[in-house]
This record gives sequence, C-alpha cells and structure tokens, in this order.
Amino acid sequence: MKMTNYHHPLEKVTLAIGLFGLTASLVPSADAGPGNEAPTQAASGTSPSFWDQQYMFGDWGGKRSWLADQGVTFDFNNIGDFQADVSGSQTHHATYFGRFRASTDLNFRKLADFDGELFASSVWQYGQNLSGRYLHVNTLSSSIAGAESDRLDQLWYKQGLFSQLLTVKVGQIAAVNEFGATDFFDLLFNDELGYAPNALFSAKQPFSPAGKPGVVVWSDLSAVTPGLYVKAGVFTAYTNSYRPDRFGVDYNDDFDHGAVASFEMGYQEQNTNHPGVYKLGINGNDLAIYSNPYTGEKYRGDITAYALAEKTVYHPEIAPGTLDLKKGLDLLVEFLGAPGDRNNLEFEFTAGARYTGLIPGRDQDKTGLGVIYSENGSASSDAYAASHGHGLGGETTLEVDYQINPLSWFSFQLDTQYIINPGGDARRDGITILGLRTIFRF
Repeated sequence: MKMTNYHHPLEKVTLAIGLFGLTASLVPSADAGPGNEAPTQAASGTSPSFWDQQYMFGDWGGKRSWLADQGVTFDFNNIGDFQADVSGSQTHHATYFGRFRASTDLNFRKLADFDGELFASSVWQYGQNLSGRYLHVNTLSSSIAGAESDRLDQLWYKQGLFSQLLTVKVGQIAAVNEFGATDFFDLLFNDELGYAPNALFSAKQPFSPAGKPGVVVWSDLSAVTPGLYVKAGVFTAYTNSYRPDRFGVDYNDDFDHGAVASFEMGYQEQNTNHPGVYKLGINGNDLAIYSNPYTGEKYRGDITAYALAEKTVYHPEIAPGTLDLKKGLDLLVEFLGAPGDRNNLEFEFTAGARYTGLIPGRDQDKTGLGVIYSENGSASSDAYAASHGHGLGGETTLEVDYQINPLSWFSFQLDTQYIINPGGDARRDGITILGLRTIFRF
C-alpha cells in the first residue's frame, strides 16, 4: 500500500496528536473501559522474517518506520525478573516481578520544524519484590521491582529556546531520571547500579514509575566550555509515592506534600570515540517529616549530594588504526551522601563495568560487573544496637551479569549477586541471589 505524504506541518501535528492517544489510552483509571485497538494495516513490500524484525509485532506494514521518520516513535516492552535467594540464614524464596511499559514520543523538530518534544509513558507492574519483601537488606536486587501498580509514569513537554541555549521540561516527571540516575539500566540487575542508589530517594524526589508534577531547566554553557551544562528542577514531593495516587493522575493530592528541589552541573566530553560524562548534584527539601530513629528528635528538611562519572575507556581494533565502536568497555563510579541522623543510609558508593562483545562471535552480548557499598546512618545503627545489642555498619553487594541478545526483539540475562553483611549486620550470613531477566520489545 502506498503511503500518503503529509506536506503541511499542521497536518503532521494533527496526525501525531491522534497517535499520541494510543499510549494515553493505556493509562488506567477507575472508569476505564476496553482500550481502542489500532486499525489493522496490510504489509507492503518485502518484510524481514519474524526472527529478523526489530520488534516482535513487526513494522506494521512499514508504517512504524514511516512514523518514526516523521518524528512519532512508540516503545512497548516487558521486562521480567525471576530471582531466588539460595544462601543465607533467612527463609528462602523464589519470586517473579514484571514491568510492562508503553510510551510515545513526538519530536516536533521533525513534525513541524520547531524545537519541541512531547513524551508519555505508562506502566503495569506485577509480581513479588524479593529483596524489598523478604531479605531486609539496604539495596534492591531488581531495578524494576517495586509496588504492584498500573499507572501513568511520565507525561511531559520539552521546549528548546534560544537555539537550545536553554531547555525547559514541564509536566509529570521522574526527577531521579534527571538527577542522580545511572546510564547502566540496560544491563545490571541491582537497583543501585541499574537505576540509582537508594540513598538518593530520601529527599523524596519523584522516581520512575511514580513521576510527579515538576519542571526542569537546562542551560548549555558550551560558550564557556564545550560540553558544560547546568540544570535545576523543582518537583512535588510525596509521603507515599503510590498512595493515594494509585493511577498517577491524582494531581490534587500531589500538591499536598511540599516540594523538592534539585541542581546539577555536568560535563560531557566532545568529539571523541571514548565519551564520558561527569556530574555533581544535590537534592533537598524543607519537609517536616524526618526524625532521629534513636532519640526521636524531629527534623525539618533533608539533603542528598552525589558525584557521578561514566566513561568509555576501550574499543578493540577492527584493523590497525580503526576502532570497533560497537564493542568496548564502559566504567561507572558514583558517590552519594546524606545526613546520618535522619536517614537509613548516610553514604553509598557504586562502581560498575560493562563490556559489549567480550566473547568472539557474540558481538551484541554484554557482560557486567558491579560493586555496591552502603553505610547505615549513625542514628539507625544506634537504634539497632539498643534493640539487638550490636550496631550496624556497611553492606557490600557484588554482582556479575551476562546479557544475551539472540533476537532484535528479545534478550535475556543471567545474574548473580552476593550480599555481604546484609543490612549492615556483620552477624548475618551472606546472601546469594540467582536471577534471570527476560526483555521483550513489542
């Protein structure tokens, strides 16, 4: 079937807004009925086989690629984590947790030749959270596991101004994605390495998949130093990220819990085959919700600070003087601190390594190594000592992960984690966790 060409920007925008509703229709509500189905489209031309196509459901007769060329992209995926703790003194469990995500992105640079972007994402989370429910440790063994929910995650608009010297994002935003999260979420299982350190969340900034109203402003400082930037954000805080805002659209409640502010300065290396990014950031609030777990003293406000570095350090050579940029080694280091008198964790250190194409003939497979150290807050340690006779120190988690990509639309990962001094208690036995992750791209 021949594709109709849209020449007028307004026609493109009208088409895009209609398609945007495909994702919006997935957002649950108390009154939601059966979802609208996209019309069936006949295939045109020669299509790749089921095993070779980029997505499990194909290219929709070429229309998906055509829409992407116009600036309209869709992403539907399901990530599932099966995990079992196989050592340690605790009762052992085997659990499964899954997350289905549907998102739509409209690039108005392609659609209508102006510097804007509209993004929406909704999720369905289901299953059991192994470490959160059973293990009583400082870290989360899965980067997707959380509360069971079906909700709108993010819905924001981003606008570039003054030739991109200033960029503004406003709407429902996952602040942690912007301030403190890592870029290793495509590989490592553990939440500290696969998303963001747990100590970061004490300042109550919204996170994915529980985005909240807010605004982020970037300033490009390339005129001072190419690659230099600063950004700041303000977001609604929360007491419980999932309740009573069950579906992610209870905006009246969102504005009843105060605000959290974030700031970051960063540098992105320019014009190099070994890119790197370096960030310094801080998050804080003035909420009267904190107390000393040992003395009971009340506090107002909290703060977290972080320093993060991610760097590609190696590419193998295809031939003398020619690098294979699709393979190589990337490294991550992050430090984070928070006051120990009111937070469960007062210090975290994470380090990770990711190698793409380590095994000959497996060019797209990825190998990951990670280490996490988390130090319990001084007041939490004192409170624990009062009830258990000994205090808490630090917890160390080691992780090794291998991702296999047999198909463009399917990947699976084998993962092993070992937790030393679980929860910071040196008297507890170490915990071994075995995991299998599956990723389907629809």
